[in-house]
Amino acid sequence: MPNRASHRMGPTDVVVLVMGMTGSGKSQFISKLTGEEVGVGHNLQSDTVSLDLYSCVENGRRIFVADTSGFGDTRRPDVEILKDIAFFLGQIHRHNVRLGGILYLHPITDNRVSGSALRTFNLLRAFCGPQALKCAALVTTKWDSLRSAKDDLAASDRESELKYTSNFWGLMRQQGSQVHRWFGSQSSAQAIVRGLIQSTCQSTSLPVLQIQRELVDEERHLDETLAGREVLKWYGVAYQKLKQEIQSLKSDVLAAPDLTLDELSASERELNHLMDELGRTERVQQDLRVSPNDLFDEKQEQYKDMYHGTIRDLTDRLSRCEETLNAPPPHTATGRWTRTKLFLRQNILPLLGILAGVGVIAAGAAVISPPLVTAGAQLCALCFAGVEWPAHPPTGAGGTELAGGIEDVMRACPPTLISPGFQICA
Repeated sequence: MPNRASHRMGPTDVVVLVMGMTGSGKSQFISKLTGEEVGVGHNLQSDTVSLDLYSCVENGRRIFVADTSGFGDTRRPDVEILKDIAFFLGQIHRHNVRLGGILYLHPITDNRVSGSALRTFNLLRAFCGPQALKCAALVTTKWDSLRSAKDDLAASDRESELKYTSNFWGLMRQQGSQVHRWFGSQSSAQAIVRGLIQSTCQSTSLPVLQIQRELVDEERHLDETLAGREVLKWYGVAYQKLKQEIQSLKSDVLAAPDLTLDELSASERELNHLMDELGRTERVQQDLRVSPNDLFDEKQEQYKDMYHGTIRDLTDRLSRCEETLNAPPPHTATGRWTRTKLFLRQNILPLLGILAGVGVIAAGAAVISPPLVTAGAQLCALCFAGVEWPAHPPTGAGGTELAGGIEDVMRACPPTLISPGFQICA
């Protein structure tokens, strides 16, 4: 088992954010990069958070990949996704955790850039700011799905449009942002991440994004940041459109006095629906008017709820797996032991990541509070940093036995080689 110091955050450890619309290939990319089957065993995803973390190691540098929900996702409002990302970026900046960069994945098979993708391009520019655009990279995906020379040519034309159109990626590319093709392989994913990190980590000083500077250094409210104003603009357009639809519906009803009772009822239902949507839009705009302190407090409460639920689930799982955990590992990686390691990694270690956030220590920094490890940030037990167990371990079911069981899991699952230079943090 590696010594305790090696589990602490080091000066070369980095975080990479992965963004993209639904269907862009984010899950496949992260799975290839880290060796984890994305989503397997990650059954603690909270309704209140939209970030998931994975980890790998390259030549001693630990890389933590943060998977974000796509803007325009029907399961979560854009403002909540913005708050999750802003909180996460602000928190790592507060604690001097190095950001390796942001990858935006876009399927090259899409014949046009959707409105949601275009809005996300603009938001990404707002996240970075003009001085830190080199921290972002466009990754076009699904090149491996092309089946003919004609498809290749059409895809290359679409790539050129993305690279050279100012409203797409052109302006960002001119200011230092990279553009990559992902061909679906592990080596291709590794090369992309390696190139991004080499670009952003050349300086000894940490790269600082606009959103990090605005929230942490300048203590601006979220709606006063460049990214916050961008999202406010989205909701402002939606708000005006809803008001116009409501006015149009009212005018139609007034202009048709001979409507039947059923038609009037249908119009009333539609009007009520539009009014509800208008109210939700107003509340969302208010939600953006949050101070950094209030934002951090709000997220901390969400993570506390997730943490306590994780402890209960983890205690139950460790209890059921006690026999497996206490069994000494065989000297050879037999099929049985390989299956056991896989079971532990997929079903127990993702839960331990949440617990690890309780006592994470960054080299040369203060204690990082639980929100740094985002709820749903399914870190493996040794991934993010050293686990410093609380002075007073959890009482009740599990108690001291919980910590002992966790140490058993750590011993049971050493880092597993995937390919030269890269490892899964198990």
